[in-house]
Amino acid sequence: MATNVTRRAGSRFSLAGLAMACAAALLLATPGSAYAFPDNGDSTLADNATHTYCYTSGFTTDASVGAYAMAVLGNTTDMDDLFPIDPPTCSFMETDVWWWELNLAAGVRGTRSCWLESPNGICTSSDLTLDYAELDVGAFDWEDRRKTAVHEVGHSVGLDHDPDCAMMSGQVPDATLQWRTYCADEIADINAAY
Repeated sequence: MATNVTRRAGSRFSLAGLAMACAAALLLATPGSAYAFPDNGDSTLADNATHTYCYTSGFTTDASVGAYAMAVLGNTTDMDDLFPIDPPTCSFMETDVWWWELNLAAGVRGTRSCWLESPNGICTSSDLTLDYAELDVGAFDWEDRRKTAVHEVGHSVGLDHDPDCAMMSGQVPDATLQWRTYCADEIADINAAY
């Protein structure tokens, strides 16, 4: 049964889960691989292949970036994205992605944090936060907003940084689609995990 909750962006539900996730990351690391998966900072995976999402009441500057990022996940991987019709707002703690808009620290464009983590390294709900003032610094604002949204969704399903696609850090160097989608090896990792 779904439970209504109140929470703040960036808050943690389980600190004990962090210790379990670190232990799981050590056990899941494959010797000799290019990188470990999941490798998103807390080494968590999403709870299943259907990634639900909602917009918090303050996510108003450009909510289309959330739908764009979720569609990239749903259209390029074996995962599905689902925006709930009833209610369309963030009301259930089991919703996989809660979109937030906040003024983050200088230079921080977006963040992802696992809000509800199980002891076995599964993240049931992630907070994805965007700072539009930071995203709109420099050229290619439209592309930067979408790249960063796709990037944070990538972290919510287990991806780490990669310099060749949306998982790159920082501003996009140009307007090519490469920066707003996942690399082939990341898509393969997502498909294998979900």
